[in-house]
Amino acid sequence: MNRIFIAAAIGALALGGVAQADIGIDTRQADLQRQVDAGKRSGKLSIRERNILNAELRRIANVEAELRARGNNLSERDERRIGAMLDAAQRHIRQLKQNRERGRTGIHF
Repeated sequence: MNRIFIAAAIGALALGGVAQADIGIDTRQADLQRQVDAGKRSGKLSIRERNILNAELRRIANVEAELRARGNNLSERDERRIGAMLDAAQRHIRQLKQNRERGRTGIHF
């Protein structure tokens, strides 16, 4: 009986961890989109840069959708792959916000 309980508890923890990771991915994607939107409002991103970043975020969402199409949950490998893509997008957003190209409301140097 104890073995069954322990196995059920481990299974619940494993499923909870996957669901938690999915929430983390969704949260990160939403945060990155908010950063792009904030760059638009502040003028730190030009239209061209916003288009590039939005396309990058769409590609990440499409990869996630393709991986989920195989099964509802993502494997650890899939999570790492998407995490690496999100990390790269974060660096790209930061890089483009800090360059000298500006949008309409930004200051031109």
